[in-house]
Amino acid sequence: MKKITSLLLLCLLVSCNAVIPYYQIYETKSETVKPSGNAIVFEDNNCKISYNLWSESGNAGFTFYNKTSEVIYLQLEESFYVINDRAYDYYQNRIFSNSSDTASKTTKTTGFTQWGWLSLSGYTSNTLATNSTSGVEVIEAKVIAVPSKTSKTVSEFKINETLFRDCDLLRFPSSKQTSTKTFSEQSTPIRFYNTITYKLGDKLNKVKNDFYVSQITNIASKDALKLEKNAFCNQKNGGTVSVFKESAPAKFYVSYTKTQADTWKY
Repeated sequence: MKKITSLLLLCLLVSCNAVIPYYQIYETKSETVKPSGNAIVFEDNNCKISYNLWSESGNAGFTFYNKTSEVIYLQLEESFYVINDRAYDYYQNRIFSNSSDTASKTTKTTGFTQWGWLSLSGYTSNTLATNSTSGVEVIEAKVIAVPSKTSKTVSEFKINETLFRDCDLLRFPSSKQTSTKTFSEQSTPIRFYNTITYKLGDKLNKVKNDFYVSQITNIASKDALKLEKNAFCNQKNGGTVSVFKESAPAKFYVSYTKTQADTWKY
């Protein structure tokens, strides 16, 4: 009897401390960037600029492809990321340094929140290359050269890192249920764009790729994800992986959790 009582108490403790994962999925629209394969794309006579926002907190970065037979020069000092009328510089006058023969880049990330702005939300360090010489410092370039028929990627900023809350949006929808709120371009809580300046020959060109959040959906993890067999070139190894059911280059997500202590409906 004592063993049964102890087991019941243990089960109650586990259930009280259970953490249920949820996702808030953001869908965006744009008048200047259109779906094309596995990306959303802007294109003119000189370049093709591709986006894939799908990631935790959203990736506002872009890949710039040079369509011409000449070198195109991206002018980072005159290129900006703007969210809800707040501008951020792509050129930040940083120094890249290496340590123990490994060149690394320290990157500042910035995001929008409902309660204000995060001018500095964190640092990430990415390995760029290995080198036999240590102690080398490289000043960040103001201009990026993109050779003919090649591409380069510029990625600095996250879109939104904080859970959006609204009285029309259930915070913790029940199983097999979603809670969705839609927005117009005028009512959207998040509007963002990239202003990209590039030089071809003696001419400066400016491109503005704008987006706005058109829909936000809250969904439980078990309803947002599905299991797929791990395969490559039609060869399956017997394992499975979790994938999002509705991932798309014009969407991104924020993850959050529910505990026994969470009593908020919205």
